[in-house]
Amino acid sequence: MKFAENNNQAAEYLRQAVPLMVKHNIPPNPLNYALWYTYVSDRVPELNAQLDKTLTTYGTCPTMLSEQLFRDHMIKSEIQGSEDIQASLISLINDLHEHAGDAAKESENFSEVLEDSLSNLEQAEDGESSLPLESIIQALYSHTKKVSETTRLFQNRMTEAQAEIESLKQELNKTRQDAQVDPLTNLFNRRAFDAELVQLTGITDPQVVTSFVLVDIDHFKRFNDTYGHLMGDKVLQYVGKLLKETCPEPMLPVRFGGEEFAILLPGTNKEAAAAIAEQIRSKIQAIRIKQKKSGEVISSITASFGVSQLISGEEAEQLVERTDKALYKAKDSGRNQVVVSD
Repeated sequence: MKFAENNNQAAEYLRQAVPLMVKHNIPPNPLNYALWYTYVSDRVPELNAQLDKTLTTYGTCPTMLSEQLFRDHMIKSEIQGSEDIQASLISLINDLHEHAGDAAKESENFSEVLEDSLSNLEQAEDGESSLPLESIIQALYSHTKKVSETTRLFQNRMTEAQAEIESLKQELNKTRQDAQVDPLTNLFNRRAFDAELVQLTGITDPQVVTSFVLVDIDHFKRFNDTYGHLMGDKVLQYVGKLLKETCPEPMLPVRFGGEEFAILLPGTNKEAAAAIAEQIRSKIQAIRIKQKKSGEVISSITASFGVSQLISGEEAEQLVERTDKALYKAKDSGRNQVVVSD
């Protein structure tokens, strides 16, 4: 994206952007400066609509959403990345340059052959050419075919290059996400969760509510000991899939660690969060896994839940601790149930 404002206009946009960032607890980093500078300049209506929607839901713009909006609306067509990806691009460009050079060389040779052939044809008309007409036509045919083949190869290489560039883009996006995604469940991990929670706990607007749910699979160690870790991994994957299906954006389901999951629910009070938790509890209890070797159907999977609503001024660690206490109360009370923190 190009910015063409003069100094005065740019300064005015920045003066408008900074108070908005402060008001909505937006971290003052270069990415967010660019995002909110673009917002106040109103140059990308789609971005403004997404940011307005995000502010209505969260009261802020969480870090992961800021990065996603930045990629989608400001650098969507640009490739930035690691040295490996840059090296791949350089190699690709050099390869295309070499193919283009070959095509240009063949075109230049063909031009010379064409000039010679035309000259010989003129001499043949005057009866002065030493080459028979068949030889002149054969030379033209041979070089025309060679140029055509070289051009075809170059066009094919260009098509392959487009596919390689698309692959590099996908690799870049995957690299960006790997640091925040749990490879087993494909949910975001604790690192991603912590970043979002810290930002949400910084919101001082009492009208903005956020709830938090902790999920722990009951007797998971015993399950692993009985059925093996491969079956245990399958259970974790099932639960991860359930959470993803039941908790669409702006909710954020994550693998919290081990057999524990968490859900961040911005814009949701604890009563609504408890209803969602109960829905998930029921779905987990309904999981049936059939062992391939023995044919045994495993139907003893349950989970316990702790639910809390963020209190104004509360630190992230305090919210997690309160929710954890509610979770352990659910376990102490017989497991397979939802307990809401006071």
